[in-house]
Amino acid sequence: AVQTRESGGGWLSDLLARASFDDAPQPPRAAARPVGTTGALDSLTLDVARMVDNAAVAELWRRYQRGEKGGLFGRRLYTPQGHQTFEEIRRRYRVDQEFRGTVDHYVRHFEELLVETSRGDRDGSKALDLLTGDAGKVYTMLGHAAGRFE
Repeated sequence: AVQTRESGGGWLSDLLARASFDDAPQPPRAAARPVGTTGALDSLTLDVARMVDNAAVAELWRRYQRGEKGGLFGRRLYTPQGHQTFEEIRRRYRVDQEFRGTVDHYVRHFEELLVETSRGDRDGSKALDLLTGDAGKVYTMLGHAAGRFE
């Protein structure tokens, strides 16, 4: 069963805490699954992917790839539930050192995978596919909440 914010409040941190990030990122097979995701992380990925607007995230990353930086990450990126989750992640990131470490670890691993994916990706399409896939949406929300894109 997919947990929601209403069913415990700490579902996101529980899933992040249980997710294993110990494996080095693997080169993408279909440019959609970083870090050998399984179990709890798959559940987290699906939950967060539903909270990010598909069209908005694709446009955001296209603009980011073109060099735009300011004002791209905003409220329209998320569904109403997604915005609540974003705010919860941002708050927890600021006050919970263990949670912050887990988020930072995920973000670093995804970025390593993104670098690997980008090698030989002349038009940026493989990187864009990775960023707009479910795992990329998790990266977007976690990185945004961590202040990584400001």
